[in-house]
Amino acid sequence: MQEDEFYNLVQETSHLDTIDRAQVASEAVLESLGEALTGGEAEDVASQLPPELAGVIEDADHDGAGYDRGEFVERVGEHLRGTGVEPDDAEQYTDGVTDAIAVALTEGELEDLKAQLDDDLHPLFEDVTVDQESV
Repeated sequence: MQEDEFYNLVQETSHLDTIDRAQVASEAVLESLGEALTGGEAEDVASQLPPELAGVIEDADHDGAGYDRGEFVERVGEHLRGTGVEPDDAEQYTDGVTDAIAVALTEGELEDLKAQLDDDLHPLFEDVTVDQESV
């Protein structure tokens, strides 16, 4: 998947009005995700993302924290503060970006990613409504 395809997918699924806003939302979610992973898993996920997005997840502070869904969305909101993208809609953006991530990753890598996350976060990467063939 190319960077522009990723952002277009996020823009569509998150109902954002511009690609710039999709980029900001994507970076906030990817940074939060990177924080929730160990460095090795973050590198594995990054290897399957467009290079411009890979750097965001690789550069995050990888503490492997076991965030539940509420904490994860709260962290996304914190990363959105001051960006011009409404932090109150962090849940909506999180859903859209994680759908795009699920489409970008192989099935095996997606399972590895979920294995490092709190069970409460697994639904974010399941029941993706985007047809992978159309991307």
